[in-house]
Amino acid sequence: MGGLFGFLRSFGNEKLSQTGELLTQAIVSWDPETASEAEIQEMIRELDKVTVEAGKAKAAFENERTESEAAIKNYDRHLAAAELLQKQYEEAQSSGDQTKAAELEKSLNKLLQKLEELQPEVEREKTEAQEAEVYYAEIKELAELTAQKVKTARTQLERAQRDMKMAEIERKRAAERALRSEQLAGLKKQSSSLGVALAAMNKKADDARAAASASDMKAKLLTPEKGSQDHHIEEALKAVSGEKSAANLSIAERLEALKRK
Repeated sequence: MGGLFGFLRSFGNEKLSQTGELLTQAIVSWDPETASEAEIQEMIRELDKVTVEAGKAKAAFENERTESEAAIKNYDRHLAAAELLQKQYEEAQSSGDQTKAAELEKSLNKLLQKLEELQPEVEREKTEAQEAEVYYAEIKELAELTAQKVKTARTQLERAQRDMKMAEIERKRAAERALRSEQLAGLKKQSSSLGVALAAMNKKADDARAAASASDMKAKLLTPEKGSQDHHIEEALKAVSGEKSAANLSIAERLEALKRK
C-alpha cells in the first residue's frame, strides 16, 4: 500500500489527488476478515498517517473558516459604510450642498471600488472554507473507516489465533486418546492371549488327570479283588488239575519244585 505523499498538498482542486484516491480505494477495498499480522501493522502505519493529516485538515479548516468569517465581516462593514455614505450623499444633494455631495460621491465611489475588490476575495475565502470543511470531513471519515477496519482485523486475527490454538490442543488430545486406545487394545490382546494359554494348560492338566484316572481304573479292573476269592474253590480247582497246595507238599516236593524254577 502506498503512502499518502501528496495526499494533502493543498486545499484546492488538487487536494483529492490521484495518490489520495488510490490510498482511499486501497483502504476501502482492504478486507480485514483475512488480514495477516503484517497487513494489520501496515494498515496501522497508514492510519497514523491519515490521522496526522486529519489533524492538519481540521486545523486548516478552522483557519479557513476564521479567515472567511473575517472577510465576510470586513465586507459587511464596508458595505454598511457605503450605505451610510449613500444616505449622506442623498441628503447633501437634497439640501443643495453640492460641495459636500461631491466629496461624499467621491468617497462613495472609492468605497464601492473597494467593495468590488473585496467581493471576489470574500467568495474565494468562503469557497476555500467550504472545501476545507468537505476535505476535513472526508479525511476524518477515512481515518474512522481505517480505524474500524484495523479493529475488525485485529479481532478476527486474535479469534483465528485462538481457534488455531484450540485446534492444536484438540489435535493433541485426540492423539493422546488414540494412544490410550492403542495401549488398551494391546493390553486386551495380551490378556486374551494369556487366557488362551491358561486355558490350554488347564486342558492339558485335565487331560493328564483324566488319563491317570483311566489308568487307575484299568488297573483296578484288572486286579482281582482279594475279598472275592474263595479258598475252597481254589483248592478244588488245583486238585482236579493235579496241583497240590503248597501247604500239602512234602519237603522233597517243595525242593523239587524249586529246582524246576
